[in-house]
Amino acid sequence: MTACHLAHCVRERMKGYVDGTIENHGAQVDILVTGCEVSLWVAEQFISDLKRCFPKMYLKAVSSNKLLGLFGQELSMPCVGHPLSQKALEMKDPIIIIVSHSGGTFSPLACSNLLQSFSSSIFVVTSEWDTQIGKQLRSMYSDKKDLLTSRIFSTECGVRSAEPCSVSVVATHQLLTNIFEHICVTIISDPQFRHVTGSVITERDLQTLERCNRDNIKALERIVGVDRKGIEMHDKGKAVEMELRAAGDVWSEHILENAKAYIMSITYIIVTVTLGWPFVTGLCAAAGLQHEWARYITRFVDALIYIWLPQINILILRKKQGRTLRHRMVARNVIIGDPWLFAHRHMECELKYNRYRFACSTSTLFQKHRSV
Repeated sequence: MTACHLAHCVRERMKGYVDGTIENHGAQVDILVTGCEVSLWVAEQFISDLKRCFPKMYLKAVSSNKLLGLFGQELSMPCVGHPLSQKALEMKDPIIIIVSHSGGTFSPLACSNLLQSFSSSIFVVTSEWDTQIGKQLRSMYSDKKDLLTSRIFSTECGVRSAEPCSVSVVATHQLLTNIFEHICVTIISDPQFRHVTGSVITERDLQTLERCNRDNIKALERIVGVDRKGIEMHDKGKAVEMELRAAGDVWSEHILENAKAYIMSITYIIVTVTLGWPFVTGLCAAAGLQHEWARYITRFVDALIYIWLPQINILILRKKQGRTLRHRMVARNVIIGDPWLFAHRHMECELKYNRYRFACSTSTLFQKHRSV
């Protein structure tokens, strides 16, 4: 019902552009998405994808705190460093989507009450149906023609006390992908709506996106080794999981080698200094070498061992673990790159930087695949 209500609001908004009842200018806002912290970051990705598909639509992703500063008090607080002001946002009944994992964070909750004076088309994306923001939106006035009005999109993640960066973020991203598809289907189904929004997305694109969306479930099953019903998969189906775990083991050895080397160095220093017998000097003394000139040589060698002790311990660890000895002994980096960015020529700088970081560390280039 919520999706149907959202589609109805989108159609009414598009009809306003077609018949001229809604002015077409830069300060107009068609869809406003707001939130804070991780919720805002996911919302910004959603608006970016939507704007790329419908370049003539006026879409905004704004922090809930900034909205409260602009509209929530008698003396408006300017958003320094951001092109936002009361005149820059013409809030004439826009479609508003509030994104909040917990459904009770202060600023999105306050906006759910504040924005009711600007729009009657307010929705929330949250973790469950019964939240504080959901309660605010359910209390909104609905006319008699709108008996099935619903305003709550739920990820069904359960109670979330804050805006955590956990599986709820993934669930929110997935739900916003479905909302994105629904908005696209609503607009491209009418040629006039396509024209006024400058639509560049096609039905073929949506079919591809939906196929990727469904295949994503199968890919997740292979990654975790458990199907959607919670049943553990057989050995052949767990090949991807085992490969990822093996890669994780290698990566963890790279990450922890410095810490292990320092622990080994500290242990060596404590033991040899406490006993008064460094490694080479102790071996020579145990072998019966008592010449005074030999002690100077053994102590010199032991001094070199103390100087290069961390590097020596790293080489010992790599030899024992079967890893390449000639890798650089530097910091470890995880480079997260979007393949869609790498596909464009104007992103050559990012490519060069990533290659440089890859060359400076023993790391793996992990690519983050997005739905759009």
